[in-house]
Amino acid sequence: MNVFRATLCVAFFAALAMFRVANSTSLSKPDELIVVTVATEETDGLKRLMRSAQDHGHELLVFGRGEQWNGGDMRYNQGGGQKIRILRESLKSYKDKNAVIMFVDAYDVVINAPKETILDRFFHEFSGARIVFGAEGFCWPDKNLVTKYPLVTFGKRYLNSGLYMGYAADIYKMLEMGADTKDNDDDQLFFTNLYLDEKVRTDLNVALDSISFIFQNLNGASEDVKIEYSASGKAQLINTVYTTEPVVVHGNGPSKTHLNALGNYIGNVYSNKEGCIHCKAQKIFDFERFEVGDHPTVALLAFVHKPVPFVEEFLQTLYQLDYDKKRINFYIYNNQRYNEKEIDEFVAKQGKKYNKVHSDNAAYEIAEREARTVALEWANEVNSDFAFFIDADAHISNPKALKILIEKAINNRLGVIAPMVGQPKKLFTNFWGALSENGYYARSEDYLDIVNLKLKGMWNVPFVTSVVLLTREKMVDLKKGYSYKSDVDPDMSFCSYVRDHGTFLFVDNEHDYGFLIRSEDFEENIGRKNPEMYEIFMNRDLWVKRYVHPKYHQVLEEGFVLDQPCPDVYDFPLMSERFCAEMIVEMEHFGQWSTGKHEDNRLTGGYENVPTRDIHMNQVGFERHWLYFVDEFVRPVQEKVFTGYYHQPVESVMMFVVRYKPEEQPALRPHHDASTYSIDIALNKRGRDYEGGGVRYIRYNCTVAADEVGYSMLFPGRLTHLHEGLPTTKGTRYIAVSFLNP
Repeated sequence: MNVFRATLCVAFFAALAMFRVANSTSLSKPDELIVVTVATEETDGLKRLMRSAQDHGHELLVFGRGEQWNGGDMRYNQGGGQKIRILRESLKSYKDKNAVIMFVDAYDVVINAPKETILDRFFHEFSGARIVFGAEGFCWPDKNLVTKYPLVTFGKRYLNSGLYMGYAADIYKMLEMGADTKDNDDDQLFFTNLYLDEKVRTDLNVALDSISFIFQNLNGASEDVKIEYSASGKAQLINTVYTTEPVVVHGNGPSKTHLNALGNYIGNVYSNKEGCIHCKAQKIFDFERFEVGDHPTVALLAFVHKPVPFVEEFLQTLYQLDYDKKRINFYIYNNQRYNEKEIDEFVAKQGKKYNKVHSDNAAYEIAEREARTVALEWANEVNSDFAFFIDADAHISNPKALKILIEKAINNRLGVIAPMVGQPKKLFTNFWGALSENGYYARSEDYLDIVNLKLKGMWNVPFVTSVVLLTREKMVDLKKGYSYKSDVDPDMSFCSYVRDHGTFLFVDNEHDYGFLIRSEDFEENIGRKNPEMYEIFMNRDLWVKRYVHPKYHQVLEEGFVLDQPCPDVYDFPLMSERFCAEMIVEMEHFGQWSTGKHEDNRLTGGYENVPTRDIHMNQVGFERHWLYFVDEFVRPVQEKVFTGYYHQPVESVMMFVVRYKPEEQPALRPHHDASTYSIDIALNKRGRDYEGGGVRYIRYNCTVAADEVGYSMLFPGRLTHLHEGLPTTKGTRYIAVSFLNP
């Protein structure tokens, strides 16, 4: 009997132990998190979600791929019921799993934490709930339901259906309640009505993440969040109102642009220790691994669609791109009369080197918007792998730019990418970091850091212009972009179309690509023969490169000795031959040469003691420009040779171009200049343009030929350097004269 009782007792406790184990297993917290979404097409938003999930160890299940979308256009109207059907059908096999299912919208969500973090917060912060939805501050789509919502102690009150999670059986049970939901019904309204039904809410044990422990819906809450970094350098999103760290972020409604900005950091994209993480993508394409004949074909689409200076230099930057020209299809559009000749000359000289050329020069009947569409269609017709749009205000000085951008586009699966270019020493660039409510420019928090290169990477932005690379796929998908919105500029229309159709716009500042020129005032000078001469303030670097003598800078080098043909008369290279020729043309075009008589109403008092045939710089609107140039380029030379004399800024009221002709005024009598020092610049060449000429310094009985084009004499003015202009015996001699610091 005792043996029987003992045996029975052992059997009872063994069974009890097995029951407890089984029971504890059925009640244990799942350690599996299944992340799911619904997407009928692959957009950049879905790619971003997939990458953020993968980088945090999640296997994202994407349901609905390849299915026709019948859920309506949710950007503008209600809809999305199709997601409920697809989820219900796809999750049927998961309903009995001991797992937590998390649903996220496909195109506007970023995940920023691994499974362990998400599950820990779900179990800890929502221990009594079976299903948790994200919350927001708007009752949508039916505002009349506001009063039916239960109050919350703290935080957001209204359900958002873009983010939710719960136990697998409960999620499936909830979806089964939507069996009668049509594809074009509204999914948000369906889940809202479930939540507002107290019995259903209680039976399913549904809660809202009102203070963003896990889920952050950005619409109406963009000002509530900021980026901070963990000790390891990981970018985290902080809700500053609730002091929480949401890890699944949803750009619902109009907040998608803000999500794109945050997505430049969260989702394992940027680290304050490593920098841009996704910039280090595996190189699946590298130009160095391929023969030139295997390089992608590029449609180089150049646009001169407004008054822009230095188009000649712009064309030269295109020609100097380090890319086999037989792999380039070249298209150029120009609607500016001023640039017709130089574009014709460029196409005639260089066009045969390209694979194909299409020139819409002097295309006054084709508007810019239409021309951009035509260019994109042409790029497709000639089977280009990429389209590289570039406007004449973008000067790509990095010959490797095109190859760099193509590699980035392929290796990072980017459909649209622009190199960052900006106006020198300005904050104006070819991208916007944010949009205002009316769709125009707004400055993002990180704009200055990106422009000033404190942050480097590839940045998802709402607007790019001036120079943009498109992949072949996007050339087809985005061909309607320029005609999308006729009430805004073509580039704004294009970017709006890109954003609205699921494609991201990236700008890259990892490399120095080039710069933007300033063209806003150029139209004022188009009537002049050489309007670029007036660009020293707006585009100094290009002006200097074109108009300053190539040997000028060596004059200021330590140890360089200036030529001194006469005592205290220095001769040095100052202006380029091109400047000299254009100055002559500009003066002759103006044509109002003085009479060479003493009476001169251009001067205060109306009397000229030593008259010449001349035109003053102020008569052709060049006085301010020339005075600035003299202060920047002549004064440093003066300080080098006449040590101890310092006067900044330089002053002058007598700056002019003199013309000497045998039949007009061949020479100039001995005189002192009304200056502390003077410069005389030879504008043309003896033996080619004239005979004779030169300057004789009487006190020293010393003559200077002064016939090297662009070279300037620099000498003291009043008191010591009495001089005369020797006769010009043939042709016409031109000199640019300035009396400095009178």
